[in-house]
Amino acid sequence: MDTKPLIVKEYLESLTEEGELNRIFPILLTSLGFEILSKPTENKGLQEFGKDVVAIGNDIFVDNDDVSYGIKKRFYFELKGGSDRDVSKDTYYKDYGIQQSLTEAKRVEFKTDYPNFDTLPKKIVLVHNGVVKGKIRDVYNGFIEQEFPKNENIEYDRWGIEKLTDLFSEYLFGAYLLTDRKTTKLFNRVLINLNAANNVSLDFIELLDILFNKNEWVGWKGTNSKKREWILLFETMKLVSFVIYTETKNEYNNLDIAKRYLTHLIIRYWYWILKNKLEEDRRVIEYFTQTFNFYFEVLSEYFHRTLNIAIIPNGLSSEHSGRYEQVGYTKRTFEYLEYFCFALNVIKYYNSELIKESIQNLASIINANSVSKRPLVDINSIPIIDILNLFISVEDKDSAVNYLKGVIGYIINGKEKYDRLPDANNNYESVIRFILTKEKPVYYSDSTSPLLAVIMEYVAIFDLKDEYDNLRKFIIDNKIDLGIFTPHHGIDSESKNLIENKDVDLEEQLFSNPRFNDGYQHELSMYKELNEELSFEGFKEEVAKRKTEFRYNYRTDKAGFPFLKDLAHIYFKMPYFPDKWRNQIMKYAQHCT
Repeated sequence: MDTKPLIVKEYLESLTEEGELNRIFPILLTSLGFEILSKPTENKGLQEFGKDVVAIGNDIFVDNDDVSYGIKKRFYFELKGGSDRDVSKDTYYKDYGIQQSLTEAKRVEFKTDYPNFDTLPKKIVLVHNGVVKGKIRDVYNGFIEQEFPKNENIEYDRWGIEKLTDLFSEYLFGAYLLTDRKTTKLFNRVLINLNAANNVSLDFIELLDILFNKNEWVGWKGTNSKKREWILLFETMKLVSFVIYTETKNEYNNLDIAKRYLTHLIIRYWYWILKNKLEEDRRVIEYFTQTFNFYFEVLSEYFHRTLNIAIIPNGLSSEHSGRYEQVGYTKRTFEYLEYFCFALNVIKYYNSELIKESIQNLASIINANSVSKRPLVDINSIPIIDILNLFISVEDKDSAVNYLKGVIGYIINGKEKYDRLPDANNNYESVIRFILTKEKPVYYSDSTSPLLAVIMEYVAIFDLKDEYDNLRKFIIDNKIDLGIFTPHHGIDSESKNLIENKDVDLEEQLFSNPRFNDGYQHELSMYKELNEELSFEGFKEEVAKRKTEFRYNYRTDKAGFPFLKDLAHIYFKMPYFPDKWRNQIMKYAQHCT
C-alpha cells in the first residue's frame, strides 16, 4: 500500500492556521515549473482582488485530449485556508469571501510588465485544503456556471483537499522527498518523534543525508530533467523546513523544536554548498537564501513568543525541574543567549543601525537572569564571547566590562566556595553529579580552562589591571592551565604540514565534523620566564603579538553569510576559533586609538 498520499493528505489537512497554505502552495508551483509573478507574502496588507498568487505555467491540469492541454496560461490562484478552508455558507458569503474574491479575480486585471501577459489565456483557480459543504454546493455550482460559462475565454477550476493531495504527492513530496519506502518511513518517523527528545533525531539527520546525496552535482548544464532535480532538491528543503515548523507549532506549540531541527537543516545545506564549491553560484545561493530567510523568520517568531518572559526576573528558570534546575536554569539561559546573540549578529550584518536598539533586549535578558554570568561548562564561552563582541560593536564598553567582571566573579566564587571550575569536557551530567554528590566525577576536567584563557585576553584589551592581577594569582594558586585551540589551517600557520585531513578544508569540517580537532593548543603562560611574574603590560604585549596568529579566508564570509560560522559553532558545541574575538579586539583597539 502506498502510504504517501495518506501522509500528504493528513499534513495538508493539519494546516489550520491562516497563511500556512499561502506559504507552502508557491513551493508546489515552483516544482511544477511555474513562473510566479506575485504571491501572498509579498502583498501582505494589500488588497489582492482574488489573486493571492499570479503565475505563468503550462496547463497540465485538464484531460490529455483537451485542446488546451499543455498550453501556456496566466493563472490567478485564490487561496483559502485556515478557518476558510471549506466552501461553506460563511466562507462563501462573507466579506472578501469566495464569491467576492472570484468575482474580483475575473473583473480586476493584474498589471505586470511580463511580456505578452495580457494575450495569454486566463485561468482562475480556487485553492483550498478543504471540501465543498453540501448546504452551499448548489449555490456555489450555480455561481460558477453563471460567472464562468464554457463559451467564455476565462477558465475556472477548483483544487480542494483531494486535488491538492494528488498534486503535492506527485510533484513535491513524491518528486524528491517521499520517493521510496525508506525516505517515506524516515520522514514519517521524524514527524511522529519530533517531541521525543531534546535533540535532533538520527532519522532526520539520515533523511537529509539521503536527500543531499541522492544526486551528484554536475552543474546546471544538461537536460531539463537534470535541472529540475536540483530545483526539486532546493524546493524540498523549503518544504521540509515548513513542515517541521507547522508540525511543531500546531501539534506541540513548541518552536524550540523547530529551531533545533531547522538549525541542523541550514548547517547541512551550507555544508553541501561548500563541499560542491557552490558558494558563488548565484542560483544556488538564491535558493539557499530563501530557506535561510524562512529559518530566520522562525527564530524571530520564537523570540517574539519568549522574549517578554526572558526579561522578567528569573524569566528563563523553570518551576518543574526540581534539583536539576540549579544546573538547568544556567544551561537553558546560555543556550537561549547563544541563539539570541546569533539573531542579533544577523541583524547587525544587514542593518548596523538597528542593532543599537536590539542590543537593549540582550542587556535586559542578562540583567533579569543572573546565571547568564555563571558558566558551568567551558563551551559557555560561545555566548560570553558573543555578548562581549556585541557590546563592543555598539561601543558600549561599560556594559561589556560589567558583564566580563560578573563572569570573572562567578568563576572565582565557584572555585573558592564549591571547589568547582567550569567543566572543560562540557558535560552537564558531570556538573549535576558534582553538585549533588559534592565529589568531582572522574571525567570532570577543570585543571585546564580555555574559557579563562579567552577571558584573560578580554581583560587585556579592556585594560583591567586589577582583574588581571587577581586572575593571575587565582590561576597560579589553583594550578590552572590556560590554552586556546587554534586550527592548523591559518594563512600564516607554520603547522599546515600537521593537517590530518587535507582533502576537506577548514570550513567544510566546521559545518560537518563536531569532533574537529585538527589544530593545536596555544598555552598562555602567567610567567615571563620560569619563575618571573608576567606583568600586566607584559601580558598585553603577548596578546598583541597573538592578534594575527590565526587568520583565514572564509568562503562563507565572501558569500555573504559570515554569521553561519557562528551557527555551526553553536550547534556542534565547538569553541570559537581565535579570530572570532581577536578580530573584534583589533577593531576595538583601533577605535580606542
